[in-house]
Amino acid sequence: MIKIITGQAGEGKTKFLIESANQMIPSLKGNAIYIDSCTNHRYALAHEIRLIEAANMPLQSRSSFTAFLCGIISANHDIEIVFIDELCKLTQCNLDEIVGCFDDIQKLSDCYHIDFVIGTSCSKSDLPQYLTPYLIA
Repeated sequence: MIKIITGQAGEGKTKFLIESANQMIPSLKGNAIYIDSCTNHRYALAHEIRLIEAANMPLQSRSSFTAFLCGIISANHDIEIVFIDELCKLTQCNLDEIVGCFDDIQKLSDCYHIDFVIGTSCSKSDLPQYLTPYLIA
């Protein structure tokens, strides 16, 4: 399952992602991963959540980001949920370019039974129609 959180900078997407991740910890049987472009939120996340700072990774495309996710999944077979903060920023792609990435993420989700919660800086109206079913209200 994929969920998308939208909003402009400063509207609380990251705070929502962190709170959601922390609240899920007691109910998880597997691991939680939080992928971010920095480590500024290290102390806001519960210690059970694995923070991956991806700013220095060469993730300039959909395919490189998909390969990055595959590497994370292959190294840890009991991942239950992955939080991704600022997908467009991490991949250096715009919303139109990133649509295909969601196909790849959906395949990973289906194959490995992993939930993905993704934050991206845009308004709900700017989100491509294809992605609106994934929106969190």
